[in-house]
Amino acid sequence: MANTNRSGSWALGVLIALISLACAALFLTLLLPISRTVGAALPAPPPEERVRTALAITPDFDRSVRNLSAAAMEGLLPIPKSYRLAEDLVVAPAPDPAGFGASRDPADSADVLAAAAVLLDGQDTLWRTDMPVMAGTDVRWYLDDTIFAIAWKQGIGSSCYSFSEVKIADASQFRRYLADDSFSSQVQHLPTEMARSVNAVTALSGDFYKFRKNGIVVYRRQLFRTDGKNLDTCFVDGNGDLRFVPRGTLTDEAEMQRYIEENDILFSLAFGPTLIENGVDVCPASYPIGEVNTTYSRTAICQMGPLHYLLVTVNYDDPYVGVATIRGLTDTLLSLGVPNAYTLDGGQTSTLVFNGSTVNHVDYGNERYQSDIVFFATAIPAEERGQDDG
Repeated sequence: MANTNRSGSWALGVLIALISLACAALFLTLLLPISRTVGAALPAPPPEERVRTALAITPDFDRSVRNLSAAAMEGLLPIPKSYRLAEDLVVAPAPDPAGFGASRDPADSADVLAAAAVLLDGQDTLWRTDMPVMAGTDVRWYLDDTIFAIAWKQGIGSSCYSFSEVKIADASQFRRYLADDSFSSQVQHLPTEMARSVNAVTALSGDFYKFRKNGIVVYRRQLFRTDGKNLDTCFVDGNGDLRFVPRGTLTDEAEMQRYIEENDILFSLAFGPTLIENGVDVCPASYPIGEVNTTYSRTAICQMGPLHYLLVTVNYDDPYVGVATIRGLTDTLLSLGVPNAYTLDGGQTSTLVFNGSTVNHVDYGNERYQSDIVFFATAIPAEERGQDDG
C-alpha cells in the first residue's frame, strides 16, 4: 500500500508540473504577439484578434493537457488520449483490424455497443440490439477509442434502407475526399476504391461535383465554385456540424468567402435539397435537380447530435423492390427521429461503404465511377498500436 501511495503521489506531482508548464506555454503564446508588437513599435493587435487567437489555441491546449495527463496517470487512472487529424492529411490512419466485427444476429452487437458508451457520451443511437435487420445480411461494426461505426440493412415499407451510424471523438475525423485529391482532376474512381485509398472506416458517395457546374464547392477551406443560386448547400464546419444554407442565400463570391471564414468551414456538399433542419421538415415540393418527385435510389447524410452522424441509402434489394421520392425519404427519416438531413446524389451514384466494401445493393449491381466521397476515419496513429499504415 505504501508503494502504491508513493507512486500515486509521484504521478500526481508530475501531472501538476506538466499542467503548470502547459499553462505557462499558453500564457506565453498569448503574450508573445503583444510583446513582439511592442518591441517593434507597431500597433498592438485589436482585442478581438487576441480573443480569436486564444480561441484557436484552446482546443490544442485542451488536447495537450489531456495527453499529458494520460501519460502521467498511465496505470493509475483511465484518462483517454485525445487525437486530431491534420486538415491537409490525405490518407488517414489505418483502422485496427481487431476493431471490426460482424454478425447476422443484432443481439451480438450488445457488447460493442456497451463498450462504445464512453465515446457516445450519453447520446442515444438509432441502432438497437433488436433492430429488424434484413434477413440474411450482416450487421457490421468498428470500435476504437476515437470512432464507433455500425452498419446494417433494413426493410422499411417496400424499400431497402442501408445505414451506417457513426460517432467520432474529434471533428477532424469527418472528411471529404476528391478523386486524386484535386478539384481539377478529370479522374474518377469507384467509391470503394476511394474509401480504401484513404483508410475510411465508413464512407458515402458524395455530390458528384464533376457531373454538374452549379453549386458552392469548398474543399479544405478553399472556395472552388461559386454558383449558389439553384442548390441548397451543406457546409461542414470545424466542429463537425452540418450547416444548411438555402439556395439563393449566398450568390456573391465575397459573401461566400466571408461565410467560410466566419463559420470555420472546412468543406461543402452541393446537391440537396435539405430535408430536415433542427427537427423541422423543410423538404421542398420541387427542386432543380435529382428528379425529387420520381422514385429513385436515394442518398442522405444526417447529423444525429454532436459528432454523431447517420449515412443513408435507399435502394431496391430483393425482396424489396421500391425506392423513394425525396418526400418519401424525408418521411422515413422523420419517423426515425433524425433531426438534420441533406440529400446527396442518388441513382447509381448512391453507394454506402464499410471497411472497403459496399453495404447497399448499388443500382444495376455495379458501382459507378465518380469524383468524390465523404468518409469517417480513426484518429489513432498506426504506430500507437504497433502496425504500419499499409
